Amino acid sequence: MKATFSPLQVRDIRFRKLKLEENPDGMKKDLLNIDFEIGETDDGWYVILFKLRYNIKAKNPLIKADLEVLVFFEIDEEIPEDKKKKLLLINGLVITYGLIRGVIYQMCSVIPPPLRILPSVNFLPLIKEKEQQFREKNNEEKMNVK
Repeated sequence: MKATFSPLQVRDIRFRKLKLEENPDGMKKDLLNIDFEIGETDDGWYVILFKLRYNIKAKNPLIKADLEVLVFFEIDEEIPEDKKKKLLLINGLVITYGLIRGVIYQMCSVIPPPLRILPSVNFLPLIKEKEQQFREKNNEEKMNVK
């Protein structure tokens, strides 16, 4: 079968921070914190700043990771402007997290392969939480305007 390409394509990846610790004597733990921001570059690409903290405060985990990555996307011109943010939020976050999971998996050399896999994430609650924070911030700014 011929594959159909997504209207959302990764064009560049830049790690701003990448700290990874392996502890082969540790225990498998999954304490995961994610934050993100989205934006648009001057040249028309879309960007996600993705922050992941994995087991940072856990005691004796197999893996600790602290990273920030910028992922640049191009969205097909045929996609209406009002649909681009949703496409970037849902698909872009999943693509970005998938890339990060792969990087962590590949960088871990002493942890057995099945234990290197980060858990799957449902991004819809994170998106809703981020949208709520944005609305609250805008309401606070509007109330302070005189």
